[in-house]
Amino acid sequence: MAINGAIWRAFACSLSVSSAAFAQQPPPDTGLDTVIVIGGRIPARIEDVTAATSLLEADDIELRGGLTLADTLRSIPGMAVSSSGGMGGLTDLRVRGSEADHVLVLIDGIEASVPLTGGFDFAHAPGFGVERVEILRGEQSALWGSDAIGGVINIRTTGSTRAASRLAQVEAGSFGSRFTGLRASGRQGRATGGLSASYVRSDGIDVSGTGGEEDGYSRLFVSTAGRFALAEGESIQWAARAADFESEFDSDSDFNGLLNDTAEHSDGRQAALGGRLTLQRFGLQHDIAINASHDRLQTFDAGLSQSETEAQRFQTYYQATGNWQTGPARHRLTGLLEFEGVQFESFAGVGAGSNQDRDINNTALAADYRLSFGAARVSASLRQDQNDNFENATTWRLGGAWAFDAISGRVRASFGDGVKNPGIYELYGFFPGSFIGNPDLTPERSRGLEVGWDQALGEAGQVSLTWFTARLDDEIYTDFSAFPFTARNRSTQSRRSGIELDAAYSPVNGLNLAGSATFLEAEENGTPELRRPEFTGSLSANWSPVDSDWQIGLAADHTGAQLDTDFTSFTTVELSAYTLVSARFEWQMAETVRLYVRGTNLTDEEKVDVFGYASEGRGLFVGVRFGE
Repeated sequence: MAINGAIWRAFACSLSVSSAAFAQQPPPDTGLDTVIVIGGRIPARIEDVTAATSLLEADDIELRGGLTLADTLRSIPGMAVSSSGGMGGLTDLRVRGSEADHVLVLIDGIEASVPLTGGFDFAHAPGFGVERVEILRGEQSALWGSDAIGGVINIRTTGSTRAASRLAQVEAGSFGSRFTGLRASGRQGRATGGLSASYVRSDGIDVSGTGGEEDGYSRLFVSTAGRFALAEGESIQWAARAADFESEFDSDSDFNGLLNDTAEHSDGRQAALGGRLTLQRFGLQHDIAINASHDRLQTFDAGLSQSETEAQRFQTYYQATGNWQTGPARHRLTGLLEFEGVQFESFAGVGAGSNQDRDINNTALAADYRLSFGAARVSASLRQDQNDNFENATTWRLGGAWAFDAISGRVRASFGDGVKNPGIYELYGFFPGSFIGNPDLTPERSRGLEVGWDQALGEAGQVSLTWFTARLDDEIYTDFSAFPFTARNRSTQSRRSGIELDAAYSPVNGLNLAGSATFLEAEENGTPELRRPEFTGSLSANWSPVDSDWQIGLAADHTGAQLDTDFTSFTTVELSAYTLVSARFEWQMAETVRLYVRGTNLTDEEKVDVFGYASEGRGLFVGVRFGE
């Protein structure tokens, strides 16, 4: 059953509501919630951040399933999710109409994008064991470098927020899915930290929609994060993660533009390790960090290896921060020196044209200044990247905010630019008979402006409104007019603009309402861009009556009509709008035992984000949680 987009628009506007985790409003109950780690080069209070900011907490993730982050991110304003098929299918995230590889994704502060494409596949992003997701929208390259054109997402796992918890969970349900998860965190002396492990398996669906065999998926994910205090303001922080996944998929084996029922699958392994030392010396805070990651992906057809890619990323940086005060004004200045190296290899058999062995190195210098003066907040960032393959890139960002305490409101504005370097596949990729890379590509550049207002509704909630506009130059695209296909830079401009509504409200104790709405216009040389719905909206309600042993939640996430390509004729087609309705009921059977039932896509909508891919229908799941 489809819900009319016009009704959704009227409903969302009349309530002025938005996502489950809305801009500049810290959740209650813990003093740590006023700090966002990626708000600056060192953690910043939310009220000091001048960009549009969102937070997702564990309760938000659990409401929409909790096994993966993708569907929960639909509740954030400005975000459009494109999923190819069922669980494990390629899942892209476009922020404010940007490309899928234009958002920088971090897990516990360590970059998680795949060097082959420069993007991150949210199909493999777990939900269990995630304590918080921090989101900055808009161009953030001046702080975080390449990839941060659309924004930055930091996924914080068990132990990273220093909250104490112990939990075990098991679940089974539709599509032959089974899930097991364990997590624990706490404090021992000067050390705080945690560990999380989860395993999910699904028989899946037939992605091709031809009635063939189901395409299954499995994922094992383990993470740890923690901190050891050395002295006041000094610490050693660490984070590590490992993932192992297998995803079955169908492909267009006869090259007619439609998926065939094939016996293909991919095996992936990901690992990352990072550490950060913070010291206070000579009136400055010194941070020294080293991060390393490894990604490996192998594809098979009927059990025979077809290709293998492997990449290592090494990153290290030193930054120094000084804080001082002149009268009532407080100042903070951070200087950064950073090095990042990526080494990539691919192998598809002896003599194959796609075999590659590449290195890309980047060195950066940056400065980040923050000013607090009464009701005013000012930020200014400047960065220069020196890359072995491309011209040097200078990016900057300016921001300001003013709080109107008499009416509990705040106005904010940010203006800056971002850069995205080409991915290795775009530069050097090769697929026999159809694609060849272009080593002459130049980086993409984006410049954007946003203006927003945040309004507190007493102590019961807050509403946020943001207007944004951005221009992208040298956009990288695949040119299908020539054969073999190749990647090129566009000579025309891509323009994106829109409005984001974001709010949460608690009318009575135990009842929390939230929602979002985004109105987007994204065009390339005056033509609407693909997979950018003009409207997305979300509503949710969580009810946990006082002194009761049960709670119930309901969420609806709407994706408006969008355009895509029909590769049978290389024509543009329109994908229908859809609304995903999910619900969760949980009953506390004993002090540390909770039984729950949850449902996804309860109205059994046909959800198509990518033309030609089948989607999951209604899902019902039952689980038990032990612990707190």
